[in-house]
Amino acid sequence: MDNMTQAFILLLAGFVVVFVVLILLIIIVTLYGKIITAIQNKGKKKKTKAEETARKIPKEAVTVETYEDKGDDDGGIPDEIIAVIAAAVDAVYGEKPHKIKKVKKSRNTRSAWSRAGIIDNTRPF
Repeated sequence: MDNMTQAFILLLAGFVVVFVVLILLIIIVTLYGKIITAIQNKGKKKKTKAEETARKIPKEAVTVETYEDKGDDDGGIPDEIIAVIAAAVDAVYGEKPHKIKKVKKSRNTRSAWSRAGIIDNTRPF
């Protein structure tokens, strides 16, 4: 065989070895990810079943309390916004009983774009 044929065979063998190793690495990383996800979800499934059992409350036990507005000024915030804030508080502190005492507007004088720029430019590297 001449040198060009040997070089071409060596080149093809190198490509084949590189791509086989890359495919094996992809398979190993994918399997590792699936194993880790399965382990993490196993703990979440146990927790979810416990939460479902704890949240089963008979309809007779649920009461809705109403109250009259005692003159607390909410600063003209619409009821829909207050409901969204209450839902967010419930999402964060859902396990514990909580009560929203007052909702008021922020006295921030900067615009939302200005605050976003400051946050973006002062973020640590």
